[in-house]
Amino acid sequence: MDEQTWGVCIPGFKANGLRKDKLGLGIIAADRLCDFAACYTKNHVKAAPVKLMMAHEGPLSAVALNSGNANACVSTGYEDAARLRREVALLLDVSEKEVAVASTGVIGKPMPLEEYVSLSKKVVEYLKPGEEGSLACAQAIMTTDTKAKQHSVEHKGIQVGGVAKGAGMIAPEMATMLCVLTTNADLVQKDLQSCLSKAVEKSFNMTCVDGDMSTNDCTYLLSNRKQSCEVRDFQEALDRVCVNLARQIAWDGEGATKRLTFKVVGAKDERQAKDAVSALCASPLVKTAYHGANPNWGRIFASIGSQVDFNWLNAKITYEAGSLKYAIFSNGKAQEPSGARPILTQNKITTTIDLAQGSAEAEGWGCDLSPEYIRINAEYN
Repeated sequence: MDEQTWGVCIPGFKANGLRKDKLGLGIIAADRLCDFAACYTKNHVKAAPVKLMMAHEGPLSAVALNSGNANACVSTGYEDAARLRREVALLLDVSEKEVAVASTGVIGKPMPLEEYVSLSKKVVEYLKPGEEGSLACAQAIMTTDTKAKQHSVEHKGIQVGGVAKGAGMIAPEMATMLCVLTTNADLVQKDLQSCLSKAVEKSFNMTCVDGDMSTNDCTYLLSNRKQSCEVRDFQEALDRVCVNLARQIAWDGEGATKRLTFKVVGAKDERQAKDAVSALCASPLVKTAYHGANPNWGRIFASIGSQVDFNWLNAKITYEAGSLKYAIFSNGKAQEPSGARPILTQNKITTTIDLAQGSAEAEGWGCDLSPEYIRINAEYN
C-alpha cells in the first residue's frame, strides 16, 4: 500500500478553505456525482447539520464544512444549515441535494450565516486539486486543533483520501470530529456504507481525549466509482486512512504532551478487548498518570476492571517507547517502578495489556491530560 500526498483531493476532487478570525469554511467538490455513505454522532442532542444529513438520501457532488460555530441547540439551526447548503450549491451550479454540510465550533450560538456565505464565494472561486486544496480545507476547519489533519493512500489502484478535525470533546463512539473521505472505488452504496461503518468502528470509535461526546460528529465518504475493485481491498485501504486520521486526532488532543497507544491482547473476545481499550483511553486517572510519568499500574487494572471481568493476577502490563520496553506487572506481581520511568518520560508511549484469557485483541489511541487542557476549556467560548 502506497502513501500519497493528495489528502482528500484524490484525482477527480478539488478543495479549498479560508478563515476569517475564528470562523472558517472548507469545501470539497467532485467532478461527477458520487455515491455517499456516512456515520454520525450517537449523542441524543444532535446539531442541525447532522439532522439535515441524516435525512439525506442519494448521491453527492460536494461537501461544505464550517468551523467556529456548531449550529447546535439554536432554534434557527435547521434553516441555517439548509440555507448554507443551498448557497454553496448555487455557487457550484449543482442541486442543493448534491451538497452535504457539517459544522464544528461553539454550541448554542446562532450561526453567522452571512459571514459563511461570504467565505463560501471566495472558497469556490479557487478550488484546487491535490495536496494544496486538501491542506487549505483541513486548515479552515480547525478549531482548537494545532495541526491540519489529512492522509491518503493507493492500494491496487484504489485511491482513498481524507481530511479531519478534532482535538477536544473526543470520546469513544465517533470521537468529536468531522471527517470527509473520498475514493474511486466502484462499489455499490450498500458496500460503501458497510465498509465505512467497519472502518469507523476500528478507528474513530477507538480514540479518546477527554471522554465527552459531541453533538456534531460526522464522517462522510464520497466515491466517484472510477476504479473497479474487491470489497476487501477497499476495506484495507479505507481502514488505513481512517486509523491514520484517528491517531492524528487523538495525538493532537487539547493540551496533550504525550501520544498514547493502548493495546489489549489475550482477551476472550473482540468486544472485551475493545471495552478494555476504551476504558483506558477515557480514564482521567490513567491519563494524568502518563502526564506525570507515573508508573501507577493499579490505575490501569482498575480502569479495565470497570468495564470487563478479568483476573489481574494472570495479566501483564508492558510499557514501550522506541527501543525501550519494560513489564511493570507480570507473573502476579509488580516490578520496580524505576524501570518504567525512562519510558514514561517519552512523548510517544505504547502500553500493552495481556489479559491472558484468549486470543482477541484491540488497539486504541489517546493522550495525556494536562493543566493546559483545563486552561483551554475553561476559556473556550
